Amino acid sequence: MSRGELEYVEKIENLPIMCRVVCLESSSPHWHHEYEALFSLRGGVSVKCAENLHSLETGDIMLVNSREIHSISAPQEGCLCMVLQFSPALLSDIYTKVFRFFLNTRDETMAKETISVFRRDLSQIALLLIEKPDGYQFLAKGHLFNFIGSMFRFLKYSINDGDEKDSLDLKLDEFDTVQTYIMTNFMKEISIDQLCHDTAMSRAKLYRVLKSAGADSCKALVDFYRVEAAKSLLLNADVPVQLIAQSCGFESDSAFHRVFKKLTGATPSAYRKEPKSRGIPIGIQGYAEYSEPEAVSLLRKYSG
Repeated sequence: MSRGELEYVEKIENLPIMCRVVCLESSSPHWHHEYEALFSLRGGVSVKCAENLHSLETGDIMLVNSREIHSISAPQEGCLCMVLQFSPALLSDIYTKVFRFFLNTRDETMAKETISVFRRDLSQIALLLIEKPDGYQFLAKGHLFNFIGSMFRFLKYSINDGDEKDSLDLKLDEFDTVQTYIMTNFMKEISIDQLCHDTAMSRAKLYRVLKSAGADSCKALVDFYRVEAAKSLLLNADVPVQLIAQSCGFESDSAFHRVFKKLTGATPSAYRKEPKSRGIPIGIQGYAEYSEPEAVSLLRKYSG
């Protein structure tokens, strides 16, 4: 899968970090090498990692570990979330081991003071990147390293050994094989038997791969990519909605409208008139526009 489709985030110059405040819609299961901290500034966020579903509320933070397959959705429209991604290279400069951290502020055992530390560092990073005062790069680095140091100080973590790495590599390879096949063929009807044949997987293995990735079904992945392709056509091509439905692989107009509204909250025609994601590239993360002044106001709430 193209990394360009995995990431739409801004980099800090000379630092392996990416950060954006986004209004979330939904994402299909995906993975990336970076650690990813999700900080819900407004509304609820649901994060599915493997077979576990985590529900975050306003003010909650969760860490998705490096190379962990996950998907994100916002049950309520208008959810605003800070997304911070940073490279494992920051840790490997000091440690040769691969760490898996357990950060979810919904954990009742976490002290309020500890949660405030994580909130403060994340919000300060985002504010610095938005406002860009002189020397902001150095200040952002300081808060980033403090955030990482706090993970070691306050969180439970495990260390992946060689066998665990090999097992993870195999899982990611199998998932990428299935997802790449679907991304390449979603415009036409995808038969489970044909998918299994072309990917050299049994049905049992295919279902195991989808389950371990947290995907509800093969059809759910197909529908996601069909809708993403339809979004792009609705925004960028003067093509009738009916032809868009056909070109994206939907069997009927009614099926297209039903699935599109389920995933975006709007009908295709309404989305074309007032697209949530105007100015934001269509991609796997499902980002949409937001009000920057409102984001700054919410970040300041946690930055003190």
